[in-house]
Parts: sequence; C-alpha cells; structure tokens
Amino acid sequence: MILLNNNFSSNLKSGLRLALFRSCELSDFRFSLDQLVLLVMLDGLLEIVSDYAQVLPKPEFNLYALPTYTLNLACFFLAAYLIGKLLRRDFAVLQIGVMVYSFGPFSIALEKALAHPYLQSQWLPHLLSIYVIAVLGRVLYLVSGRLKWLTATALVLMTMALSVSPLFFGKYSPFWFAEETPDEADPYAAYRALDAETLMYSQPAILDKALAQLQPQRKKIVDIFFVGFAGYATEDVFSKEVGYVKQLLDQRFDTQGHSINLVNHLHTLEHTPLATSTNLALTLKRIGKLMDTEQDVLLVYLTSHGSKNHELSVLFWPLALNDITPEKLKAMLDEAGIKWRVIVISACYSGGFVNALQGPTTLVATAAAVDKTSFGCGTESEFTYFGEAVFKEQLNRQSSFITALQQANVSIGQREVREKLDASLPQLSIGVAIEPKLKQLDKDMHQHQCGIAELTLPNC
Repeated sequence: MILLNNNFSSNLKSGLRLALFRSCELSDFRFSLDQLVLLVMLDGLLEIVSDYAQVLPKPEFNLYALPTYTLNLACFFLAAYLIGKLLRRDFAVLQIGVMVYSFGPFSIALEKALAHPYLQSQWLPHLLSIYVIAVLGRVLYLVSGRLKWLTATALVLMTMALSVSPLFFGKYSPFWFAEETPDEADPYAAYRALDAETLMYSQPAILDKALAQLQPQRKKIVDIFFVGFAGYATEDVFSKEVGYVKQLLDQRFDTQGHSINLVNHLHTLEHTPLATSTNLALTLKRIGKLMDTEQDVLLVYLTSHGSKNHELSVLFWPLALNDITPEKLKAMLDEAGIKWRVIVISACYSGGFVNALQGPTTLVATAAAVDKTSFGCGTESEFTYFGEAVFKEQLNRQSSFITALQQANVSIGQREVREKLDASLPQLSIGVAIEPKLKQLDKDMHQHQCGIAELTLPNC
C-alpha cells in the first residue's frame, strides 16, 4: 500500500512537471493498471467536487453529465488503443493513460479558475484548449520515442476522438448546476399566467379605440400615415423600436393623429393592439378610408424575426398567431386600396418580400437580402442594426426617406465590416412613380421641420 501511495504521489509530481513544461521523461512516471484506475477516479472526483463548489449554496445534480463524461472517457481510451496499435506497443495505452491523467488535476484546476466570472472572456477557452493540446502533444511525443511524424499523427487522432462528445452533447456539461429560482425555472411564467381567451376577446375593443384616435387626411396637404408592427413578444427590441419610430415620425414628419403601433409585448397588451395579421389588415383598411389614397403616403414598418421561407414571425405565446408572408401583406394593402406605399421591414431574410411587394407606386426596403440574416435582435438591444441606421441615425437628422435608406445601407455595411459579421446586404426597391412623389414629400417635410423650434436643420 505504501508503494502504491508513493507511486501515486510520484505520478502527480510528474504530471505537474508536464503541466509546467518542465523537463520530463517516461522514467519519471510509474505505469500500472492500479495507478491508472486511481488517477481516473481522482479525475472524476475532482470534476464532481469542483462543479459542486462552484454552484453553492443550492446545487442540483446533473444526470446529463454522466453520459458526457463517460463518452469522453471511452473516446480517449479508444484513441489511446489505436495509437498503441500505430506504435506497435500495447503498453503505450497504459503510458498515455497514466501520463494524461497525472496531468488531469492541474488541467481541471486551470479550467475551473478560468470559469470564474471575473475572468469571463471569449478567447480564454480557446487558449486553454491550445494549452491542453500542447501538453497532450508532449505526452505523445515521449510515448512515441520522440518521433515527430508519429506524434503528429497520434495527436490528430486523439483530438478527433475528444471532439466526438461535444459533437453529440454540446460543450462540457457540469455534474452540478445551481438550483433555479422560480423565474429562472420558468421564463414564460408571465405568459403562462395570461388568460388567452380574455386577451383575444379584448382585442376588438382595444383596436377600435386605437383606430378611433386616427384622424382623416387634411385637405391640400400630402399626409403621411404610419403603421408600426412589432411582431415578436419575447424580445424587447422590437417593441422599443416601433415606440421610438412612432415618436420620431410624429415629431419630425407630422404624423401625429395619423400613426398607430401594433405591438406584441407583455407591457403593452392592455392598451395597445396586438401585432397580428388580423389587426394589421383591419388597421390598413381603416387607414385606407381615412387617407386620400391618390395623394397621401403610407409608411409601414414591420420589425420581427424572419425565416428562410420568407415569413415574418408573429409570436405572442401562448396565442396561436399566423406569420405574415409577402403575398399576405400585399393582399392587405391591395384590399385597403392604398396606392402610395413605403414598406420597411427589419428581419432576417426579409429580402424575400421585395418581389411580391415592389411596384411603380411602392418603395420596399428590407434589412437583409433574400438569403441573409440581419443583426441586433435581443431583449437587451434598443434597436436592430437596420432600425438604428434608418431611423435613429438618418431620419433623425434629415427629411428624405430615399437618402436615409441609401445612407443607412452604407452605414450598416461599414458596421458589419468593423464587427466582422457576414454582410446582411439590405435591399432597396424604388418604384418609378413613387420616387418623384417622395422627393416632393422630402421638400414638404423639410419645410415642416424647419418650422419646429426644437430642431436645427441646414438650409432652413
């Protein structure tokens, strides 16, 4: 027993020398099946204990970690067995196992230290992986008799084997996780508490009240009517965005009394109509009756998630709502009899709306090409990239929709290059008839904005 303990202590000391890249030889290790079993047991115990300590005071055991850890173990020893066959030395399996697991305690300690909240970084896990691979390469270099080509081959084989578990189970799954609070355990608790039937039956009254506040068009003035549509309830950015846009247009583009928002969000459901395809169709029909369809312009801004099959997501769980397709949106506008249309869509793959909506009297602007994603979604965001560029950066300081959209596309492209993102390639289709219409509207809006005391504009 004393000899077993001395060998175990000697292996841990040699493992530390491996970890520190100190001089180390095969003769420094004690190879036996007993030592391998002890070292593997120590590795598992350290993983369990360290995971437990990190989630105190209320840890819960994670059964899912067992298959992850077991598969890692099996893949490692299978790779060691194959490397032993490659070296034509079965004893190499024992050598690799003892040396790697002698290094294991120090690898675990380093991994848990780097997981500390104060050390959170995107590049630290990559550096740890490089470090572990370097130590593993050193082990294989010693076992192979310092043959570089054998070391390289064995290292590739071992790296591939250790990639199997993440492929099936994702990143490392800890043995313990912190007990979740009620809110964390059920992020949809507030949605589950909703009375879906009451919510749906309240919609006609809420929508009627909002539509009743819309005013008819003014004689001898080309009015802009605005409809904002925030379709995705569980991410705040969409509701924040349409709230900002409506306020901006009311102040700078004289849409006060001609603007309405449809919003899916917990905080607005009691006083703002939901963003549903039914409410959107009814709203457009009402606006079609209030506006001078031969003179006035409708601006529709839809912001939500988009799918690869070009559907705008409409979500307010647990309600079962219909997504909006390009064809459905065009049918709504046609049925409302609205001629002059400016349609702006902030969503992934929104370029798929262009072909269905474009026409001589229509401007269509989308946040992304037909096969591209856009950026900026999430609860923490104030704007999508597209919404920020168009409304906060451009229309907040000028009166031309066309120029604002063109410059926004350039700005987004530059931002994506800076942040090393795949280009979203925003789309802009301007009908031949609406282009001069909007240029004249630009002049009218510039005069309007020059008359606002709070605004300072050039050429006023």
